[in-house]
Amino acid sequence: MTRVSTPPPDHRYVSDDSRPLRSALTPWWRWLFLVPGLVAVGVGGYGLWTDLSASALGSWAVWFVGSALVNDLLVAPVWIALGWLAARVLPRPARAPAVVGVAVSGAVSLVALPFLLGFGGDPGDYSFEPRNYGLTLLVVVGVVLAVSAAWAAVRVQRARDSA
Repeated sequence: MTRVSTPPPDHRYVSDDSRPLRSALTPWWRWLFLVPGLVAVGVGGYGLWTDLSASALGSWAVWFVGSALVNDLLVAPVWIALGWLAARVLPRPARAPAVVGVAVSGAVSLVALPFLLGFGGDPGDYSFEPRNYGLTLLVVVGVVLAVSAAWAAVRVQRARDSA
């Protein structure tokens, strides 16, 4: 099986190094997504600038920059390391299910984190956190990982059967 590293020369959406701006502006349907997104960013920026006090705007800026730094310095390196490890350990058909399982488990854990840590709760109000969120999180993550493991096993078996 030979792999083609570059698209055929007559491909309509190929980048043209001699005309980079023209290549970036085509195809026309790209603007259907770009323009509403830019309008939404503009409306949000205007709302931040006009409705927040200086201290609230500073607090927002700290969270905005902090989230970018946490992503770039913590989350991205962890994902890169997990991807490298998956490429070394897992067979190719099992990689996608493993990545999906870990991503969904991470997202669920991130959503459950405030409940686990009890942020915003009143120690005298027992109805605020009526469940055992730690156990529930373990069960949900276990189910997600079990489903992704079964999915990976099916994909590996199908790849072996077709080979």
